[in-house]
Amino acid sequence: MEVSLSLSENTKPSKLRPSDICFSQKVVYHRFRRRSGHGHMTIGDTLDDIMEGRLSMTLLPEISLKQEEDEETDGDILVGGKKTRWITADNRRLWIFRHLERLGRCKEISFQEVSYIDSMKRSSENRGVSVGIKDDAEPGGYWHKAPDVTHIDPMSVKFTKDVIPMTFSSGDHSGVNVRTLVNELVSENLECRNIPPIVVWQDETAMSVIDGNRRLWAFQKSTKSEIAAIVIEDRKFLDNTMPRMIGKSLNDLSSVYDHTEVITE
Repeated sequence: MEVSLSLSENTKPSKLRPSDICFSQKVVYHRFRRRSGHGHMTIGDTLDDIMEGRLSMTLLPEISLKQEEDEETDGDILVGGKKTRWITADNRRLWIFRHLERLGRCKEISFQEVSYIDSMKRSSENRGVSVGIKDDAEPGGYWHKAPDVTHIDPMSVKFTKDVIPMTFSSGDHSGVNVRTLVNELVSENLECRNIPPIVVWQDETAMSVIDGNRRLWAFQKSTKSEIAAIVIEDRKFLDNTMPRMIGKSLNDLSSVYDHTEVITE
């Protein structure tokens, strides 16, 4: 007799990619509830705060997931051959995490497992693949409109600073010397995919880095052939995001530099 068992606690994942998690609802409201701890912010503004460094992704509460049988899924296979998927009722947070994954700022998230999701929060009509915004409202912010991460030749990108400090001031590498990053990339102790993508402005003549001068310098110095980048071609997008991101506008960037013109300190 075939016996079907659920995954043991030892084999269940502790983290999942947001893209491997299903939405429970067809649409979500574009704002968090006032009592949610997000200050009644829009989901798009919350995404912007994370992308621009004003809010840490780790400050978002863990989402709750339910694992359930789903014969149409490509997800986990239980003992006995049954297929399952992971689904959440925390749809607004998953919307944010999905975009963070798409923009190279999030690979996996931790979660709490639950055994029940209220039927009132089950309205998805596409098996949780995607979610819309209620009443076609704007989610707020700008980064949800940004293009997907691509990979470009780092030597094709110009610097927007002629003097680059050699210590990272924020992010996962805060306090790390940029030359240490170069050594780790050369020795392959650090995978390129673990470095957050740079943000690049592409105009009619050239590409220039908006956010990530140190990372670009490290990739050029280590002679890597590719660097992950969010390449922006929409001037209006940068006019709205650059002042908040780096305190400058495109009009302030009067010059660009190649690696031979950059001074390190």
